[in-house]
Amino acid sequence: MDKQTYLKKFSYAVRWRLSKQEADEVLADYEELFSQAPREDDDLLIQKLGAPSQAARLLTDSKSYRQFLAVFSCMAFCLLLPEFWLLRSRFHQSFEEGMTVLLVAGMSVAVSWFRPHQRADKKSPFPKGLLPALSGLAMITITAIFILLSLAVGAWKFLEPSSYGRVAHAVLGFSGMAATITGFFGLVKARMSDYRWRALYVMGLLVLAECVLATAVLVSMDLRVSSDWWVSYGVRLSLLGLVGLAGVGASLC
Repeated sequence: MDKQTYLKKFSYAVRWRLSKQEADEVLADYEELFSQAPREDDDLLIQKLGAPSQAARLLTDSKSYRQFLAVFSCMAFCLLLPEFWLLRSRFHQSFEEGMTVLLVAGMSVAVSWFRPHQRADKKSPFPKGLLPALSGLAMITITAIFILLSLAVGAWKFLEPSSYGRVAHAVLGFSGMAATITGFFGLVKARMSDYRWRALYVMGLLVLAECVLATAVLVSMDLRVSSDWWVSYGVRLSLLGLVGLAGVGASLC
């Protein structure tokens, strides 16, 4: 293993186990250590330091790391439970309140846990790749909304009306899965790269919540014959969306 490979693997390990400030300091020390050693002694130095994962583990404060794992598990749970509901398409009576609690809890923990530790962090360049990731998830959401509205007004004449429900369910399932994967990606990147990646997690959680609530409406057997039954559902989805978008905006700051 050469110096560059070692430092790359060590960077992944230490950024996962330590806070950003601590990881930056450790990486700077290791890079200085390698730069001061003669090139021919790189192998000897690597052997002395040990495997990247082992070296990172020795530098880890167990209490802080366990605390991070607990918080990370909490945020991951806020994604996994709604995805489980979405895959099963079976919802208990209080699922809407539960989904709202999960969204607010996940959003609040992400914003409070991943934050700048120094004034310099706030002035750092906007994370590369974050805007395309947010835009991609937004495009998936907009496309899903367009398809659902098209089905609602019967615009797709080439489809049998009996298949509308299956198509809508598939669209919501795909969008929810994309939101879950994207949210996890943002969660990991917020730990290992830049705290503003938390916005991708919050947006993924928001899209997933909307997909769960829309699917619950779709599979509900309690829809009344009134022509305006969808108004109350639309209002609740809109309010939840506004709360989530506010969280995304706050996460980018």
